[in-house]
Amino acid sequence: MSYNYFLTGFRNYAKPSEVSSPPQLETRLMEVRIDKDTFLNGVQKVQGIVETKGAMPILSHLLITTEKDRIGIQATDLEIGAKGYYAANVISSGEVTLNARKLFDILRELPSEEVHMIREDNHWITLKCGKSKFRLPGMPAQDFPPFPDFSQDSLMQFSSKLLKEMIRKTFFALSPDETRQALNGLLLEKENGKVNMVGTDGHRLAVIQRKLEKSAKGDKQSYLIPKKAVAELLKLIEDEESSFSFSSKNNHLAFIHGDQVIVSRKIDGKFPNYQQVIPSDNKIQVQVNRDVLQHALKRVALLADEKSRMVRFDIQSGNITLAADTTELGAAREEVAVSYSGKEVSIGLNAKYVLDVLSVIDDEEIVLNLKDQNSSCLITSTGDKEYQSIVMPMRL
Repeated sequence: MSYNYFLTGFRNYAKPSEVSSPPQLETRLMEVRIDKDTFLNGVQKVQGIVETKGAMPILSHLLITTEKDRIGIQATDLEIGAKGYYAANVISSGEVTLNARKLFDILRELPSEEVHMIREDNHWITLKCGKSKFRLPGMPAQDFPPFPDFSQDSLMQFSSKLLKEMIRKTFFALSPDETRQALNGLLLEKENGKVNMVGTDGHRLAVIQRKLEKSAKGDKQSYLIPKKAVAELLKLIEDEESSFSFSSKNNHLAFIHGDQVIVSRKIDGKFPNYQQVIPSDNKIQVQVNRDVLQHALKRVALLADEKSRMVRFDIQSGNITLAADTTELGAAREEVAVSYSGKEVSIGLNAKYVLDVLSVIDDEEIVLNLKDQNSSCLITSTGDKEYQSIVMPMRL
């Protein structure tokens, strides 16, 4: 009998306790320590994207990944994706998913101390901070949708201050009607070193033109950015001295800011030819103090019809009389001094639409430009000729 045969037989008949056990797998699959305020800031910037009541439960979660000395926080609704990286002490690498709303609510209530996050078996995650401890159910990270492919090649470069101003002065004009897809986003146009941003709902229009700091050379280019993507983009704009780059690849648009990126599908639709809507033959030009008109219009609008919101503008030499008169609510009138010496004209305008424009104009003096009572009202300011807003007239 050979030695090898004997040894094999010994192994076959050895007691279980005498056979060496395979090494046990580590149950702690991911471990990270991160400043609570840093963590909260990262979650807050992306959690508005998640789908809280969708058909896919994973879309209500955030994907949290690790990279050397930082974590990535990612959200998507399959139309928009956002991702940011934040400094952390990564003790053990891995990835987890957590319900975005629950995580945000927990972090918001925690003290400003270090958060200790541990992923264990079956996708359970433990959060510790101070004397608080939470155990939360996750979902398989591999079920989280992949992040959309986007380009790093910048087509346009915006300062945060410029991008924020352009959005603020056009976003209010977007349509709330989800069925009008082309009007559910801002138009971004680039040509000859300048950029236009345009928003409209079919009843009003706002357009702003500015010079770009940097832009790629090429022909005129146009992009339609979804309303939700624009709203989420605003959350990334903190420091007005920083900058954003804009890129496009296939069906996706991207705004990149340092370690943060937001990617969105382009809107498939044709934006109206807004240039045709902007009137150029306005013979009536009424200059008025923005703040005075704004407060007077707010007061008169209190008695405007609650559905139409119409206020009558009676324009005559030296003043405008604002009037609202409804059977149910009563009547209101107020005179506002203006710089105007032409013929008398009356026009009905939606008070809310006019107030929306007045709230974003920075100059003290604005100009109401009219052709007649049946034509649109073009609102401009004396200090910014490259910002225009149009409000369509209403039947008196």
